Parts: sequence; C-alpha cells; structure tokens
Amino acid sequence: MVRLITHNLLACHARGCTTNNFPLLFRDVQINLQEQEFNPDFIKNFLPKLEWRALVDAATLARTRIS
Repeated sequence: MVRLITHNLLACHARGCTTNNFPLLFRDVQINLQEQEFNPDFIKNFLPKLEWRALVDAATLARTRIS
C-alpha cells in the first residue's frame, strides 16, 4: 500500500529509467480510502518536501479511477 502523500516522494531508480521518472504513474491500482488522525507535526515537516503539482496530478488520477 502506498499513501498518496508517500507517492509524492517516489521516483524510479531502476536501470533503464529515464531522467523523466517523477512522479511515478499509477497503473493497475486498487484504491482504498482510509481516514487518518491529523498530525500537525508531520504536515509541518512534510510540506517543504511536497511537490504540489505531482500531488494534484496523482489525486486527480486516483479520483478518476474511483468514479
């Protein structure tokens, strides 16, 4: 299971991957929605690392696969 926010950090490092390997694309996924407790410290520390466009694109793709 990969959380949407964790997905934001993943890139392909396998031999043969191109330099355009971020963000990873979802393929053949099963979506499971799970509520999490709000953790303000985690959010505060994670925000500087967040690639906003990649998060929006992944969330849009996930939403498309739900509906």
